[in-house]
Amino acid sequence: MNWRRLTLAVCAVLLGGCAGLRVPRIDPTGERVFVWPQNQATPVAPTLGTVQAQPVFTDPVFPQPTLTSGVVPASAPGVVQPGIAGAAVQGLNVPQDRLSITPDRVLAPVGSEVILRAGICTTENFLLTDQKVEWLIARESAGEIVDLGGKGCCRKPWLPWNKPKKIDNQYAIGYTAKMPLLITRGTADPSDDVKVERGHSWASITSPVEGTSHITAVTPVIESWAARRATAIIYWVDVRWTFPPSQITAGGSQVMTTTVRRHTDGTPLEGWIVRYEVAGGGGQLTGGQSGQVVEVVTGPDGRASIDVTPTGSTGSVTQINAQLVRPARLAGSDFPRLVVANGSSTINWTGQGSTPYLPEPDDLGGSFPTYSQPERGPPTVDQPAELATPVGRPTFDLQIRGDSQAQVNAQTRFEVVIRNQGSAPATGIVLHDRFDPGLSHEMDRRSQEIENTRVGSLAAGESLTIPLVFDVLGSGRLCHVVTIRCNEGAEATKQACIDAVQPAPQGQPGLEVKKDGPRQSRVDDIALFRVVIKNTGDVPLTNLEIVDEYDRSLSPLPTRQGYEIINDNIVWRVPRLEVGASETFEVQCTCLAVAERACGLVKVTDDSGLVLMDEKCVEVLPRLGSEAAAGVGPAFGGTLRLAIVAFSDSVRAGTRANYRFLIENKAQTPEQQVQLRVFFPAELTPDVIAMTNSANVRGTLVGNELRFDPIATVRPAERLEFLVPVSINKPGVVNITAQLTSQAVTTPVEKTERVEILGR
Repeated sequence: MNWRRLTLAVCAVLLGGCAGLRVPRIDPTGERVFVWPQNQATPVAPTLGTVQAQPVFTDPVFPQPTLTSGVVPASAPGVVQPGIAGAAVQGLNVPQDRLSITPDRVLAPVGSEVILRAGICTTENFLLTDQKVEWLIARESAGEIVDLGGKGCCRKPWLPWNKPKKIDNQYAIGYTAKMPLLITRGTADPSDDVKVERGHSWASITSPVEGTSHITAVTPVIESWAARRATAIIYWVDVRWTFPPSQITAGGSQVMTTTVRRHTDGTPLEGWIVRYEVAGGGGQLTGGQSGQVVEVVTGPDGRASIDVTPTGSTGSVTQINAQLVRPARLAGSDFPRLVVANGSSTINWTGQGSTPYLPEPDDLGGSFPTYSQPERGPPTVDQPAELATPVGRPTFDLQIRGDSQAQVNAQTRFEVVIRNQGSAPATGIVLHDRFDPGLSHEMDRRSQEIENTRVGSLAAGESLTIPLVFDVLGSGRLCHVVTIRCNEGAEATKQACIDAVQPAPQGQPGLEVKKDGPRQSRVDDIALFRVVIKNTGDVPLTNLEIVDEYDRSLSPLPTRQGYEIINDNIVWRVPRLEVGASETFEVQCTCLAVAERACGLVKVTDDSGLVLMDEKCVEVLPRLGSEAAAGVGPAFGGTLRLAIVAFSDSVRAGTRANYRFLIENKAQTPEQQVQLRVFFPAELTPDVIAMTNSANVRGTLVGNELRFDPIATVRPAERLEFLVPVSINKPGVVNITAQLTSQAVTTPVEKTERVEILGR
């Protein structure tokens, strides 16, 4: 028994948990060997940190971190009791395994790597090792998975089956660690290392662009759907800043400026908020309210300036605290209001002594609250040195560039160029524009003047360009007057005018379509149809489509190449037809059967919406001297008509072809017991299974004869069609013969089609 107790004790010591190492005690009742200390204080998993950036706990939208416990408090809403169909039991303490992820909210610079860790805490408050954890990033989110932990005792598992699986940049599978790990960034500085405790899974996330990463960790080992997943959010920002430096002055108001730029390319960032506050000493902020707090929005130059005036009675040194804030939903993002950095500067109004040294803040560093686990801030970026505030006043040079002429119901664009030619910064610049009634601006459609108070500031020698776009509503000479002023009293005015004219009348499209052909033709003769289209309008026509269709008694063959066959219709396309130009299309139609009206219809459309049609019909007469021999009677007094339609004059051996047989009752009375028989040569084999007919009668192949069951009744003027697919066996010149009889027409009406079969 001693060796069993010793073995179990060693195993208990080696098992890690949510609270770290815990030793069991002996059960005094003798019923069990060990009793785990369930009544001790609930342990928690160690707090986790990130690499390159601290979590955002400086803004009210992010609550302070709470300790994660393996036991759900009895008062927690939505506690689910196992085994009761997922029903929530209010006030019932139900222990259950849970997955937690830390940190759950992080602010990080683009291009850095944030390490998240997840742990599976059991109801006994221990972390589970060697368990699968799936990491997912929402597809519409920013961010990509870089690396994650696998099985085994090392950060990089040796065995292939122990390695983590990265399915793609947004989905990967890792495992909780079996031993404590130390994740280093390959530097000599130990402060950027991250410790991974036993039972924690980890993953590193990065993003090269601004955006929000929505990360979910899921483990299949937990049965409860509510407890098996945990989420985290990373806000990636692309920003660097320069807070105002401390100053020494002999008196007068001082301008303090914060510069905000994009970290990746250095371009100015507009719309960020800099919050200034008088923290100590005597000083008055321009526009300051109770508590001496002013929020200034950065302009197009990325600068946010404020005037500080000494009060003189409360001290000779004023301390100004500055806070960089990213507004909520800036540039259409889903970011909340984020406090990115804090800084402090002093102004010594006496001009004596020295200003205490205040180091410049590093980009995305230094100003965040300290974190429970030591982390290194983001890499330091050299800040540009600020010039001392010059003594003097700003003066403006104002220029307006833009159109000199515009059309009514169009837009005209101007560029207002502002240059500070003075020796001091110009702050709080305001642009005011008053314009004639024939112009309209989107800022206020009901007014004839606009004012932009968010221009920002200009240092001495700097310039700024502001675009102005107006809608032109009336004709004549239209002017607008631009006035620029600033807090220091500098002002400039400039006028610009345009000549607005009515637009030239638009050209009208026009098209003429004509189709010609013969008045009469005979069976087996060729009737030539001609289609002519002409642009009769004032503008070119584009993307014309010519669709030419013919009755079944005509077999068309275009003489002009570049056509398509769509739904048995001939289609030509003309990309562009200039004004006055015309196009001609000819089609040779073989007359297949006698018809009073065998017609062709052409339809032409284009991009402008034109739709024109024209039709031409031909009377098809029988062959000369064929009425009596064929037994069809006179041209308009016969009874049964028969025609064979071939889709091509020649076919190739080894392929398939389709043949169409047409029958029509030209009598004034119905025809009874109408039967079609087709005789094929050995070179052709009809496909009985694939053939179709509009009479719905069965066809039977007897030798080389395809015999269809008699049709009970064919009404006057009724036309029936038989489609027969044929396999082409070998080359040669052969004939297909069709015969048609009825109860009244006992002498067969016969039709023969010559077929030329080419070699393979």
